[in-house]
Amino acid sequence: MSKKNKRTLYECAHARVRNERICCDKEYPLSQASPDGSLDIQHLVEGKALAPKICQQCLNFDRIGPPVPEEERGWLKVKESAKHDGNHRQALRKAVA
Repeated sequence: MSKKNKRTLYECAHARVRNERICCDKEYPLSQASPDGSLDIQHLVEGKALAPKICQQCLNFDRIGPPVPEEERGWLKVKESAKHDGNHRQALRKAVA
């Protein structure tokens, strides 16, 4: 599957944000880096691709719409997030205020 056609969490009906973490309501691990398999919300804030490997062949992937164009993703650009001393919660609050 090419990068352009990868399934993303932006399109999946099972992607959820809970406690500032992105998770799958079907309980698939989206990341091997965290104990519970969730992703940090900062990836969403920065508009990253959000195309976990596990989603690419997922039988439960339920597309809710077309892919979100890269230029419409996120609301805090990477350069801005670096200015916020690495405090993701503070950066998130300032971005949406």
